[in-house]
Amino acid sequence: MTSLPTPVLLAATALAFLAVIALWKLLLTAGGIGLGLWLTVHATADNPGVQFVVFAIAGLAVATALRRLSSPSHRPALFGHHTRSRAHASQGAVR
Repeated sequence: MTSLPTPVLLAATALAFLAVIALWKLLLTAGGIGLGLWLTVHATADNPGVQFVVFAIAGLAVATALRRLSSPSHRPALFGHHTRSRAHASQGAVR
């Protein structure tokens, strides 16, 4: 096994420490969800239906959070003022 130089280990440790400080809420939430899932799986080892529902709910929560993070903050309206004003603006530019 090769050993890393001390400055590299110190830098990696400092970066890991800063990541934990910056992401402590996310890590705490993920740890709580993981603990809840682990407890549920062990408590309902003989009931796969309950396990499926628990994992499905957790998966939906993660998918919703990822979708909110990945979508732009400004969403165009499907109906109403924004769609009409864009249509009128594009027609005015063509004339």
